[in-house]
Amino acid sequence: MPVQINEVIIRAVVDPRPSTGTANEPKCPPGANSGQDAELLQKVLEIINEKKER
Repeated sequence: MPVQINEVIIRAVVDPRPSTGTANEPKCPPGANSGQDAELLQKVLEIINEKKER
């Protein structure tokens, strides 16, 4: 028997105090994983397009 979820609860905790580092500096540089990220994005887009074609 299939199960249907009608509600999802998402909780988050936000610390209003700024961290000791710079606030705008990303922890992981954008170009560090670009090859892996690009491959993953391509696969996701292919799956989405396949579902649209059905």
